[in-house]
Amino acid sequence: MRKKNSGFTLAEVLVATVIGIISIAAAFASYGYFNKSYQSISQKAAINNTAREALSILTKELRMAGHVDPNYLANTPVPNRTERTVRMDFISVSSGRGNQNKEKYGKYRQSDYLQLWYSTSATEDHHIVYMLQKYQDSNDYYLAKYAIRNRGSGNSNMYLSNEVFIPNVEDFQVILKDREGKILVPVCNQGCGTLEENVQNWQKGVDTKYGRLALGQANVDLVHTAEIYLTLKSPKEVYAKAKPTKIINGEAPYGSNIDIPADKYHRETFFVSVHTRNLAKHVAISEQTGTSIGESSSYNK
Repeated sequence: MRKKNSGFTLAEVLVATVIGIISIAAAFASYGYFNKSYQSISQKAAINNTAREALSILTKELRMAGHVDPNYLANTPVPNRTERTVRMDFISVSSGRGNQNKEKYGKYRQSDYLQLWYSTSATEDHHIVYMLQKYQDSNDYYLAKYAIRNRGSGNSNMYLSNEVFIPNVEDFQVILKDREGKILVPVCNQGCGTLEENVQNWQKGVDTKYGRLALGQANVDLVHTAEIYLTLKSPKEVYAKAKPTKIINGEAPYGSNIDIPADKYHRETFFVSVHTRNLAKHVAISEQTGTSIGESSSYNK
């Protein structure tokens, strides 16, 4: 008896081929979609981790600002130090608003410049500076950190210079308040407001948008709380469609108000409020501090 061979017809082969191609295309499309989603989530998570770690360090240093070892004035290697000159170094904030010529105030010239001082022993003090710096190969910025040990002495040592403390920073705002919650402007020891350009005006007693030098020095004694607003940008494009971003960090007119043209990058603002326990003069303050780190901004719209 002759055996009948079973097989597929041409039509069946073509149908199976088409179904296979569609299945493979769907698999590739799904892979592409989930890969993009993974990249987006990874970048957002990286921004969150970076911000949390950085704000944690900033919080510790703001709490240290103004700490003076009981034996510091008698033993410091820095000449001509007095209680008053030391106090004026405790904290200083300068703003880039209205200053279009200084890259240290960021891409939008609205970021702040923060200086802190504290001693860690009878013979050692630290001067810390945070400012925005531009990457050499792009128009983006990072928050740079400088640290000097015993500034002004014969053995002064800059042990951190232009360190990339936080990458891809769009905005950095520092709002200082007194114990009643009133914003203190300016708070400075030399340059106030827009730094060097206005120092001579303050010394002459000329009012500016940010006050006088004498007022800036007096406000150092009143600082009770420091609020930090930090806006970061994803290193790569995240969104499929471009969209504009508005950054509003801090209370007008002392915060930032920035309209960023539409692009595909993700931006997120993080906030921390720190009780500066060593700064407020002649005020008994508890050690309790409310701190909020890593909250996504409701300021960015």
